[in-house]
Amino acid sequence: MDINKWMNIAKGISKDKLKTDSGLKEVIRDLGKKAGKSLSDDDVNKYASMFRKMAKTEDVGSLLGKLQKKGVKSDDIKSIKKRLNR
Repeated sequence: MDINKWMNIAKGISKDKLKTDSGLKEVIRDLGKKAGKSLSDDDVNKYASMFRKMAKTEDVGSLLGKLQKKGVKSDDIKSIKKRLNR
């Protein structure tokens, strides 16, 4: 899946859903379906825990750096930065 599709999916997520545990889990399940994965309850709980931890300790810059280390192309990183600065 290309980065533009992921950016459009991210834009469609309500920030209010990310504030509650049940909303966060619903978003994670939906993202799993869109990625073609069937997530177990344990997987959803694990990803929710990871998200909560990252939300407390990470910022946009550090997350973009991690994406680049994972192999996301530099052009895609630049595209994300442009979209975030709008």
